Amino acid sequence: MTAENRRQKTEDRLLFPIFCLLLSVICLLYLPACGYSLVGKTSSLPQNLNSISIPIFLNKSGEPNIEFEITNRIREGFIEDGRLKMIGDRDSDLILNGEIIKYSLKPVAFDSKDNATEYWVEIGVMIKLEEREKDNVILQQEIYTKWDYKVSQSVTEADINRLEAIRQAGKKLAQEIVSIVVEGF
Repeated sequence: MTAENRRQKTEDRLLFPIFCLLLSVICLLYLPACGYSLVGKTSSLPQNLNSISIPIFLNKSGEPNIEFEITNRIREGFIEDGRLKMIGDRDSDLILNGEIIKYSLKPVAFDSKDNATEYWVEIGVMIKLEEREKDNVILQQEIYTKWDYKVSQSVTEADINRLEAIRQAGKKLAQEIVSIVVEGF
């Protein structure tokens, strides 16, 4: 190896750390310009609307007591989201009234003997969001969801699976309703 080659290798070894240092400095200077924001934590509602009340939904579905499960899931959805405070009916800025307008079970999978092995729980609600002070309807919309569950040989286990499917469908409804109410879509 010639003296020229050794000198070139020495220069290359010295330039590489300097290059890395320079690249790091450039990255650090431009990183703050790449701003970000948390998705789902802003609201399209006016700033004066900070609280909501959700009375027990009316049950027009024919399925006994489903209104309690669905209303509780929707309330929990707003509590978990945290952008609107859940308070009593008389003091809230917004009131979310609702009706359960559909409940059905649809078989969607069958065994070789044509016995249903899986069902969809389908639930539909009509919601109406009102601004209390102005007696103004902000939103009125039908929302539908479904959740599947497996049938079991045990009647008790099948009913537990059906109730869990109702619970999960209620959570899915809650997510959609929170999104529609708070984010406007």
